[in-house]
Amino acid sequence: MTRLLIALALISCSGKGKQPTTAGTGSGSAVLSKRVAVSWGVQPEGELADVFLELTDETGKQVSHPVGRYKGTCEKFTPAKEMGAISGVNCTTGGGGTELHAIVQQSEVVVMQMGTEAGKTPDPMARDEVKRVAIPIGAAIVAE
Repeated sequence: MTRLLIALALISCSGKGKQPTTAGTGSGSAVLSKRVAVSWGVQPEGELADVFLELTDETGKQVSHPVGRYKGTCEKFTPAKEMGAISGVNCTTGGGGTELHAIVQQSEVVVMQMGTEAGKTPDPMARDEVKRVAIPIGAAIVAE
């Protein structure tokens, strides 16, 4: 019984400050945690711009997912809180444009699109789904 209590005490004390997941061969293991950084890529082409959702994992591997081609000048921005998005791109033309929002839903990042008009408050219910990308279950999602 005493050995069990000592073992439990050592386990609880030795766990402080360590990452929850490790991987390796046993001869010098590396610390890994599931993390996905969400960002946007914009490639202007005349009056249009190609927009990409870029996901980067904890190893630095980046995968670019094409979202579409949009009219106007496209720039990254932080959507209004009521949109429930972690990041966005706003493509503007004369009197309006298009907003793209990256939303985290369980183990996916969902890209939603909505039209905008100058002087009008955008409606979160007026969005349409454009793209859905799977992410590792339990991964920490951060916007960059």
